[in-house]
Amino acid sequence: MTNYDLRTRKALRQVTLLEYGCGPETLRRRKICPSCGKANSADRTDCADCGARLPEMTLYDFYRSRHRCCPGCGVAVTNVARYCPECGARLPKG
Repeated sequence: MTNYDLRTRKALRQVTLLEYGCGPETLRRRKICPSCGKANSADRTDCADCGARLPEMTLYDFYRSRHRCCPGCGVAVTNVARYCPECGARLPKG
């Protein structure tokens, strides 16, 4: 497989993630209502559906708090990883 094929695959994966709404850019723009479960935009403080108070954390912040992530690119990594599989950065000991 050539470098061009690898770059194209990575670009297609990113487009698919954005299209279906599960990429990091989408997670940064969403908050979930704890009362009704409706997705709201990150700039809202109250739920558009039921009016309940929304959490301060976006979905991306919540994800990062629950997973070990690369400090360079933000991708989730395993507990035994020493280097980031995405950007190659050395990871701090977890």
